[in-house]
Amino acid sequence: MARRIWGGSWVHVAWVAGVLGMTGPALAQIGPAAAKTAPSPFAPGDLKKPIFDTTKPVYDSVGNAQAKSDRTVVAEVDGRTITLGDIADAIAGLPPADQRLAYDDLFPRVRAQLIRQQALVIQAQRTGLDEDPALKRKLQAASDRILADAYLRHEILPTITENDLLARYDRDYANKPGPEEVHARIIMQPTEQAALTAIAQLKTGTDFAALAKRISQDTTASTGGDLGYIVRKDVNADIAAVAFSLAPGQYTTFPVASVGAWFVVKVEDRRQRPAPAFAAVRDQLTETLLRERVPATIAHARSLVTIHTYDIAGKENAQATSSR
Repeated sequence: MARRIWGGSWVHVAWVAGVLGMTGPALAQIGPAAAKTAPSPFAPGDLKKPIFDTTKPVYDSVGNAQAKSDRTVVAEVDGRTITLGDIADAIAGLPPADQRLAYDDLFPRVRAQLIRQQALVIQAQRTGLDEDPALKRKLQAASDRILADAYLRHEILPTITENDLLARYDRDYANKPGPEEVHARIIMQPTEQAALTAIAQLKTGTDFAALAKRISQDTTASTGGDLGYIVRKDVNADIAAVAFSLAPGQYTTFPVASVGAWFVVKVEDRRQRPAPAFAAVRDQLTETLLRERVPATIAHARSLVTIHTYDIAGKENAQATSSR
């Protein structure tokens, strides 16, 4: 169902499939059932053996254990190494839901993708593409963006205190109701006529969940089309607009067209979600405060450099020149 109606989720699934080189059955193998507990990527090969020497009273290598593990080579492509650190970086770039998949499922697929990527890079360099002026500019721009973003986080994050986060939590969340949510079910059909036929059966008293199990083409069919409790922002806008307009016990009297299919939607219950706990939104609050402090950090950085601007003909704009 996520591919069908969860807001934005179909993009993530398609993107991950591309990154990991998965199609069809291979992608299906890493669903929720595969999200089992896996050892840390920084654990030694034999978990019974320590990562440092336990016979000495001072363990000098402990603090650097992760850095050493990051440099562990897991593949070579024409002598160019791919390390555990590269694997970790690639996984960190995946959508959060996919990052939570079992490491022993992600590792071989991400490694295979990095090998393919490195093979392409090598061929691009052999053909001289890395010397193309336009590509050089793009590579430099990408490098600059990464470094600028890293500098902003380096400068701002240490200034965000726990008191800052608690104060923002008190302002934005504490003693305030959370978002409204509904307990919804759906029946997905390929055509409008098929959806109208389903609605006609419901009008005769057919149980919604039983009908969904029998005819729905969504992945939630096995659970009677049950979406559980959902909030508006997490659902496709077409489905959300209908679901949040229905009272408990009601279902749509006309099919809802969305993402290439037709849906019948029923609401089982409505409720107000409680305010989230501080721990649940701490990272979100950190990112919010970070974004708010970016303009001041940029302004300070500009004040420390000399800037000259030029018009399209290359003539300096004297009035726009600033200096330290």
